Amino acid sequence: MNAGNETPESRQPASPAQIAEWNALLSQATDFPLFGALFGRRSRRFGWGMEIPRGPFKFKSDKTPVALDDFERALLLAAGLGISGWHNGIPYSDAEAGLCSYSARLTGRTLPSAAGIGNADLFYTEDGGTYFVSTRDAGAGGRWDQAGLSDVERLIATVQAHTRRLSDTRIELPRGEPFYSAHNAWNANVPGSTVFVPIANVSEELLGFLFIVAGSGYTVWDDRHGRAAGALEPYFKSGLLNPEKKYALSYMEQYILSCCAVEMGDMGHNISLALQTLGLGGWFYSGISPFALMGAAAGQGIPGLGFRFQTDPAWGVPNPVGLDGVYEGYCPPYYPDMRAAVEAYYELKFGQGGTYDPTGPGPYRDNPLAKAAAQRPESALVEAVVETADYIYRTYGKFPGSVPTLFTRFYTQAHRLETAFYDQFYAPGAYLTTHQDNVARWLHKAAAAPGETP
Repeated sequence: MNAGNETPESRQPASPAQIAEWNALLSQATDFPLFGALFGRRSRRFGWGMEIPRGPFKFKSDKTPVALDDFERALLLAAGLGISGWHNGIPYSDAEAGLCSYSARLTGRTLPSAAGIGNADLFYTEDGGTYFVSTRDAGAGGRWDQAGLSDVERLIATVQAHTRRLSDTRIELPRGEPFYSAHNAWNANVPGSTVFVPIANVSEELLGFLFIVAGSGYTVWDDRHGRAAGALEPYFKSGLLNPEKKYALSYMEQYILSCCAVEMGDMGHNISLALQTLGLGGWFYSGISPFALMGAAAGQGIPGLGFRFQTDPAWGVPNPVGLDGVYEGYCPPYYPDMRAAVEAYYELKFGQGGTYDPTGPGPYRDNPLAKAAAQRPESALVEAVVETADYIYRTYGKFPGSVPTLFTRFYTQAHRLETAFYDQFYAPGAYLTTHQDNVARWLHKAAAAPGETP
């Protein structure tokens, strides 16, 4: 990948007529009923330019693939991880005296987040390039349904302001296994499609939960080795941790991974629902190798997204730790040790400009008063988390110890729907009127400008 810091510009300047068309489509999309999207959602896998070469559904599309336009892409991204203001935080916990400080961010988005840690973001790849979209640290950033969705030009500009171009090409993987599942090799990540790739920072999520668990007096117990996860005797003696309250490390890491997977799934499902409002084909799936997509096969000349990996024969699979300068794990090599990673996470929440800095903005009527009431972890609690995190890294050679440092597994693809395929093989109702409208609109564009991409 040829990484760069520029934000993407509109592929082509939009004409006044195009803006007017988009504003009309925006109005239709925002008026589309929720239950219409829920019950109209289907996996619609067959798009323009695709082919099924044999079998009972043998079919070849006669249409040239056409990529999403700026409006379609922006609306899907707004649905997936758009900013909706501030979230409300967690107002109370029996384990803390003041305002509960579990949340790492107060950015309200279109997807929920376990404990308000909120680190999931998204990559996407298409004919025009590969991009990273980040809204996790945007704060309120202007509600996209107000500052964006009331005006299509501002919507596009807002999405682009949170988007970073990583490459001017689509990610290309060899067709077939192990890069694609057999049933996805023919139609996944093909010309004309856009593939949205949510990602979660499991290492950051685990740090957040270590503070929560230790703050409630639990001892993280390494059930694989039958011992406490670290030299925790000083914290038993002080009463900070209870050696009889054991929290199994293996269960905790499975729990954390599940939380991350749910957030990524919510992001993908939001995009899938938005496909219905726009009349786009596509589906939510997992049939692309996440390792190859992220870059584990770079040594074979398949760079993927360009992530850095660590390997160990004991792990079974390679472990992605970060994309330098873009999305990095809370662990080495991005920090010299786990103490530094824990301190960085602490600063994210309690440092100057952090989540609970009383001088910063937030969701409360009186932000200085509310944030000043947030309990800062006592030094002993920070040290207990450092010891546990360092134990995990020393014992297993990575952080977390048994699940990936960073995680991607589910994707949502968008493409133009080949309605002729569904008309030939499926009963009426296989697609919505919005799909009919989208196809008719783009065929009209193609006829109006023959030989050009509509």
